[in-house]
Amino acid sequence: MVVTGLGVVSPLGPLSDFWRRLVAGEHGIGPADDLMTRRNGPATVARITAWEPKEHVHVPALRRMDRLSRMIVSTTRAAVADAGLTLTAESADTVGMVVGTAYGNVVETDQFIRRLQARGPGLANALTFPNTVLNAPAGYAAIDLGLRGPNVTVAHGEASGELALATAYDLIRSRRAEVVLAGAGDELAPLVLDIYDDLGLLSPGDGQHVWSSPFDRHRNGLVLGEGAAMLVLEGAEHAADRGAKPYAELRGHTAQRISATPHDWPIAAAADPGDTARQLGHLGWRRGETTDLVISCANSTRRLDAFEAANLSRLLGPATATTAVTSLRGAIGDFGGAGALSAVAAALALHTGDLPRLGSLREPDPACALPLATPTRLAPERGFECALVSATPRGGGGRTLLFRRA
Repeated sequence: MVVTGLGVVSPLGPLSDFWRRLVAGEHGIGPADDLMTRRNGPATVARITAWEPKEHVHVPALRRMDRLSRMIVSTTRAAVADAGLTLTAESADTVGMVVGTAYGNVVETDQFIRRLQARGPGLANALTFPNTVLNAPAGYAAIDLGLRGPNVTVAHGEASGELALATAYDLIRSRRAEVVLAGAGDELAPLVLDIYDDLGLLSPGDGQHVWSSPFDRHRNGLVLGEGAAMLVLEGAEHAADRGAKPYAELRGHTAQRISATPHDWPIAAAADPGDTARQLGHLGWRRGETTDLVISCANSTRRLDAFEAANLSRLLGPATATTAVTSLRGAIGDFGGAGALSAVAAALALHTGDLPRLGSLREPDPACALPLATPTRLAPERGFECALVSATPRGGGGRTLLFRRA
């Protein structure tokens, strides 16, 4: 199974800028501005830049869509164009859609409920209600492209992006679809900022340094971000028949059972990657035999970063000498669909041989034994053979994707 098309809207810009700035170690974090609802609330977020939905979405449909749906449709159209995929009435039944999101359309849903409470059901906006369901983005994208294949929406917290790719893989492998457009997205909203602030998870805005730097010794919490990414997945033979050139091969995915409380990340002591190692072995991954890239979900919180460091160290074992470990959360912030952007970065790293770096890293945590992709680290001369994308959501239930060079 191969990745033949990519589409991104992100705090780093569209696909070309997204990749160039990741390799350069840059970030897209800036002022929260109008999103702030509290006097001493979070002052820093990672917002989407250089995105004009009118370039991708027809104006009549644009008026009906919520912002998250516009993001998903934009990235889907960009990925289809990048793949050189021609969608016809004859192929509509064989092309599926999988979208992951942790929260869906938060802004309009919040507005709809507030108006419902204030004015009663008779004055609620009936045109807004269809946009409040979680599968609205997947529905809009399928309607926009005329797709009639399987249409699935998944929500698994901070692993929603990885689960979307895993679901797409299963749809193709079970022959329920020949091509699947798969990805994820989430939007920033004042409500989400307030909740994360109440939980004490955000990098503080009370005079201390506000940043996002996974695996850094002085990290002090996450910075929320937003964005969306879509990938075109298809069987290798199908891609070859239409002359498509793949970015990378998706070998499969694994699931990890992790002991954790429902609303927090697991502790480092709970790291036991035995099942993951065995599942990856069945997919053809042999640690230590190739130069690998690992894109972690580390998000600059003490607890998750410590777990990821322990879990990946035990998973890689002696292979750490030939591995580079990075995370995108220092550049794009953290959100439920961020794993889809990590998958895009994995495919591009395997395709180009370049290394997405931990640009905000200043002083690696001495408790972390991983070979980190520091700002000065060079990419291997021969590129990468494999790339792992790891996800550990709150409540446990880890997910790992395995990509190989095409």
